[in-house]
Amino acid sequence: MAKANSQRGAAGLPRIIHRPDLQSRRQRSVFALLAGIGWLLWLYLLLPLATVGGWIFGAGRFESYVIDSHDHSWASLTLYAFITVLAGATLLVWAFYNYRRFRHADRRQPALPLTSERLALSFGMNSDQVTELQRHRRVTLTHDAQGNITEAR
Repeated sequence: MAKANSQRGAAGLPRIIHRPDLQSRRQRSVFALLAGIGWLLWLYLLLPLATVGGWIFGAGRFESYVIDSHDHSWASLTLYAFITVLAGATLLVWAFYNYRRFRHADRRQPALPLTSERLALSFGMNSDQVTELQRHRRVTLTHDAQGNITEAR
């Protein structure tokens, strides 16, 4: 029984929630599908709000100036397509540049363990004072105008 409890997280849920690498590909795919369906439903619920925003900001003007005006519509759509392709190409170049720059650099380091000395240094105290504060269940700290600890009760 102790073995079963050690396989559960803090909330009593299985640890597989915290370890997605233990899930099968099928489980991850089903989760991704359900998440996608959830996002689509959420966007569908926001569609009326987007319609109201379009009315307020003049979506009808876009239709009359771009879609209904055949003289300007192809020129406008060509310009929009060119700007979209240019923005996408810029994004791809930037992504490739960052990939080449950081592909072998793993700069993520685990945090150092918090010792009494490091805690005392950050509080501007000595380690004996921090050890004494850690013995109490409740501590009230008083600070000066610069944020330094002036009193501990």
